[in-house]
Amino acid sequence: MINYEICRNFTHILITDGIDLDSNITPLCGEIRRVAKTSTVRNLSYALAEMGKKVLVVDFDPQYNLTTSFGVLPTQAPYNTGTLITNLLLDESLPDTNEFIQKIGSVDLIPSSRSLTVAEANLLMTPDSNDYLAALLSPLRLSYDYIIVDTNPSLGSLTINALTAADEVIIPIDPELFALTGLQALVDTIKKIKRKLNPSIEIGGILFTKCNKRTNLYGCHLGSH
Repeated sequence: MINYEICRNFTHILITDGIDLDSNITPLCGEIRRVAKTSTVRNLSYALAEMGKKVLVVDFDPQYNLTTSFGVLPTQAPYNTGTLITNLLLDESLPDTNEFIQKIGSVDLIPSSRSLTVAEANLLMTPDSNDYLAALLSPLRLSYDYIIVDTNPSLGSLTINALTAADEVIIPIDPELFALTGLQALVDTIKKIKRKLNPSIEIGGILFTKCNKRTNLYGCHLGSH
């Protein structure tokens, strides 16, 4: 599993390589489960905060693992990504940000809950429903250096919303055969999003999270990127 020190080094590489992430919305996406995506979001957010950056993390997965990893239970949060997206779908006003953003030490969090599953179903039944997350996050851009979104491990309406809102996407990957198949599907989806919905989206990087450097597959995949 990816650890905090690796994430800290990764943030250093992103910044010193000249990638301007200020005020960027950056989802971490992966079509394969168990690639340490949620752990990466959590560790990356704290590593950036340690560097003096103001960071908001958004749990956009109905399984709400990121939320619980920060020590927040869905029952403790009056608002979450599910209820907020539902408000937007119903054309209802959003609560004040201090009511739905949880402050967890040096990092801010918009939590998730199972209610996001209901919101996802409503998104599927709503025409032109790809920009609801963008509508939620756009007013927050000026308040943060980084907005990092933890997506669910599928290419459904929630992930499409995350990619439509994104400036760039980081793809965590376990360099093994089935993950590589999922990677190609995700890259193809990002290309379609860029062509049809979000011309500004870029792939910020592919991040190896579970690596066995002794395998041929790791060496071949590292060499191809």
